[in-house]
Amino acid sequence: MKKKRMILAALLIIGVQTLMAQQDNVTNIRAVQEDKMVTITYDLKTRSDVRLLISIDDGEHYTDTMKITGFVNRSIPAGKNKTIRWKAFQDLGYGDYPLIRFKFITQESKPAQPVQPVVSKSKGLKTFATLNGSYGSSGIPMVGFTVGQYDKFGWFVTLMTGLDFDYMGYQVVDHCKKDGYIGDILPFYNPESKISAVSGMVGGLMRLTDAIYAKVGVGYGMRSVAWQLWEGDYVTNDGFSAHGVDVSAGFLFDLSRFVITLDGVSTNFNVFEARLGLGFRFTK
Repeated sequence: MKKKRMILAALLIIGVQTLMAQQDNVTNIRAVQEDKMVTITYDLKTRSDVRLLISIDDGEHYTDTMKITGFVNRSIPAGKNKTIRWKAFQDLGYGDYPLIRFKFITQESKPAQPVQPVVSKSKGLKTFATLNGSYGSSGIPMVGFTVGQYDKFGWFVTLMTGLDFDYMGYQVVDHCKKDGYIGDILPFYNPESKISAVSGMVGGLMRLTDAIYAKVGVGYGMRSVAWQLWEGDYVTNDGFSAHGVDVSAGFLFDLSRFVITLDGVSTNFNVFEARLGLGFRFTK
């Protein structure tokens, strides 16, 4: 153990003499043995990238592969008492190393600039429009359109109609079931019927992927089917008719500039329909 301390002491004396001869940027160099560790302390005049090289053959060859840590091998701010710790015993072990030399290399560096957070900017809302068609349990085909905008989130408005308003203005005297029964009676019917259907809805969009958006909507809808009795009066078929709240859920597919929408719609959860929209996105 005594021999090891003598070897390291000799190493430090030679090393300090070499260190003190280095460039003006590194000054006041001190070296202290701490058991198996060597601590080198120095002052740095200007902020610099600092490297410490070590030679074991009197400066013929230098290496930066020794086990050193601390204020070294990076940008070091100016200041006093910068420390480097070298695990000399792990690198060299027992032995006589009288020709060890140290070399500081510094290069002035600028203070690290604070990293500015990257704020993703929205590309703006994308405007779209589709022509829609639907058909469902009421048996009334409907057509209409949807317009809206979206980015991460969005909105839309949909208007639909059955293009047949025969039901309006006709006196309806009663209501019948889906199979035509009025109470327990099945009356005689003419083949004539009157239908009418309208739907207005607003809703929201939410991006699931770059090309797929979820859609939900709510509004007012009316699907009315009236069958004519033999004597000429009309009765509303409640099985195919509904008036009240329209709700929808579906998807929007953004295929480059081509837009497809698929929705399921219900009026008062009494009649149901499937709705398809085809259209275009007008902005990038």
